Amino acid sequence: MLLALLPLSVWSESKDSGILSRSYGGDAQRQIIGRSAYTAPRQKPSTPEVMRKPVTGVRAYAGLIRAYGALHSVDPHLIMAIVDAESGGNPEALSPKGAAGLMQLMPETAAELGVVNRFDPEENIASGTRYLRGLMDRFKSVEVALWAYNAGPGAVQQGRMPLETQEYVPRVMRLRRAYAAEER
Repeated sequence: MLLALLPLSVWSESKDSGILSRSYGGDAQRQIIGRSAYTAPRQKPSTPEVMRKPVTGVRAYAGLIRAYGALHSVDPHLIMAIVDAESGGNPEALSPKGAAGLMQLMPETAAELGVVNRFDPEENIASGTRYLRGLMDRFKSVEVALWAYNAGPGAVQQGRMPLETQEYVPRVMRLRRAYAAEER
């Protein structure tokens, strides 16, 4: 009498020769009968590395930034700040004005630097850092070099600072301090 009250699927599963036990394999049968009855055992991550989020954005290029910063004697935190401000760490970034890659190299600047592929992260960081070092040497100031990096050296020579650049320079300097503070 109790068997008559049970649903057919439960009754069939309990019988060795039931229709469901003959017609379906083990995994398919579990999906049909008592969908929530079988749950795979949960496994906890064994090490903290498993729980880490993937490195993305600017931090994904920290090794390249440190290497080329050291090569050209440029603070890697400054390079990270520029990459963050220019592209947000997206190597495929392309501005409406034609600047491309992580450090947003303009076609003319890239050609002067001998860049073959502005979207290649290593080539972009290497060339952008070398370009920044040249601006720092030329203008003898990080802030003025950032002005020239954003608006062009001609804008600095003419004393013209667009609104975008007025916001860009302080933003990059804040980002630089933030990246430096993270490592302390």
